[in-house]
Amino acid sequence: MICKKCGNQIKEGAKFCNNCGYESSNMNQDNRQYNSNMNQQDQQQKKKTSKIIIGIIVTIAIIVGLSALASGGDYSSKVSSVKNGYFQAYSSDDGYPNVGDAFENYFDDTSWKAFTSDDDMEIVEFNGKFLYYDDETDCCLQFQTYEDGSFDIYAVEFNGIPQDKLTISVLLEKVMDEAQYMDGDN
Repeated sequence: MICKKCGNQIKEGAKFCNNCGYESSNMNQDNRQYNSNMNQQDQQQKKKTSKIIIGIIVTIAIIVGLSALASGGDYSSKVSSVKNGYFQAYSSDDGYPNVGDAFENYFDDTSWKAFTSDDDMEIVEFNGKFLYYDDETDCCLQFQTYEDGSFDIYAVEFNGIPQDKLTISVLLEKVMDEAQYMDGDN
């Protein structure tokens, strides 16, 4: 043990410093006070570190959330662009409704979503059920969207089976003809 008053080395168990006479029980009390102060400083430092870490985590969560909202808003506008759009061969001047109204009129259990494909194409996907040869069939139709707001049919599947262009043309004609001149109250 070292004397707190003069810095002299003291034998363990000695009651007084043999150099200056400082009582060793005071040194133990000083050590306890010093250790207590260090523990308080450690705890305060840990609290500050925890607050900083929590602040960083919250900031990251906010950034991720805002990014998700921003991209969700973009995806939402892509879905709206397709739903509110028209096929060139089926214009509103000829009594055809927009794509969304026509598809939701023809299909049951409809849903729409947008995403970026693995090869960086912006896709709006429509899913719905309809009768195909008298069997309830799941239809997944994907539209490729472009920056100018236009879109094309990219792929169509019935019950997970890709369909050829002729089948897609016939389906589109049925969907649009059934919706022609509808009153829009779906």
